[in-house]
Amino acid sequence: MPLNLSVEDKGMIVSMLDDGANNGRISLRFPGIRKKQIDEVRAEMAKGTEQTKRKLKRDPLLSLYRSGDMDINELYAAEYIRYAFSLITSEIRVRVMNFDGFVDLFGGAPTETESELKVRVQHQYAKWFDECTKKRIKVGPVIHLLTEPVTLRETDRYYGYRNGTARGHVINGLKLYVKMFKPRKGIKF
Repeated sequence: MPLNLSVEDKGMIVSMLDDGANNGRISLRFPGIRKKQIDEVRAEMAKGTEQTKRKLKRDPLLSLYRSGDMDINELYAAEYIRYAFSLITSEIRVRVMNFDGFVDLFGGAPTETESELKVRVQHQYAKWFDECTKKRIKVGPVIHLLTEPVTLRETDRYYGYRNGTARGHVINGLKLYVKMFKPRKGIKF
């Protein structure tokens, strides 16, 4: 009797196939799965024209995470850096709000307001940028990779680096951010 696959299971199989898993590894993860079901998931992945498939790119940060070069804190650091960069480069808008008489408390401690969060994230970004400069870590490739839909190889080409140079800057830059600020969870926008 074939195994009933949920959407999450199919997503996991797609991820395993992307990582080069064969039918045997998939059947170890999903006991009772049939070859026909794996082939159906594989066929769903293959839909689309060749031009569309060429445009689809794997997330380089997730590839670094899966390879063990980064941990979850570096992914959080990437989110903080991306958010700070978007704040710094976005249009300036004035918003007026009056919160007189309101007190934000969470577990008895005051919470950080949205504007305080934005200021803190931008200050952390500035300190991180300066520290990267001191340690000779190029920030350009890190920002390029975090803000553009590019791969590590395309980032190397964009900056004229040998293959693998941008990878080193990205890993070192994110590890430095974690060392400096220890981001433990993602930002809620």
